[in-house]
Amino acid sequence: MSTRLGDRIAGLLLLGLAVFVYVYSGRLPAPIQDLDPGVGYFPRMLAVLIGVLALVPLLRPQEWERMPRGVIAWHVLGTAALLFFYALAIDTLGFVITTVVFVLAELLLLGARKPLTLVLMPLGVSLGLFYLFRSVLDVPLPTAGWGGLPI
Repeated sequence: MSTRLGDRIAGLLLLGLAVFVYVYSGRLPAPIQDLDPGVGYFPRMLAVLIGVLALVPLLRPQEWERMPRGVIAWHVLGTAALLFFYALAIDTLGFVITTVVFVLAELLLLGARKPLTLVLMPLGVSLGLFYLFRSVLDVPLPTAGWGGLPI
């Protein structure tokens, strides 16, 4: 099977998943207050995002460079090990530090070598997600508690 056909099949499956989630999230309980978007709002927003992203491989399939199986296996096993580390370390090191280490290690695993990318990407992702969850969504995240810093 060509990668173009595989992209189209994956796009169709993702589009079907998006439609399914969108339709069934509309059956969730209605909001209690007028300004409350309700419990179905977030799944519907994710469904729209997945649906839009599913259109990309449908409309613009590409031939991808084939990677050797060993490289793919190394990426998968490395990512699994990093996720395991993340789950074990987040309570001890806190969200920010654990996320910086995870994103940096993942970038190195996938071949990123530019110093600016290796510094700015982990910091931006970690601090951006921390701000989003802590300040915008008001979700408590694990902190290391070093000197009262939210790290």
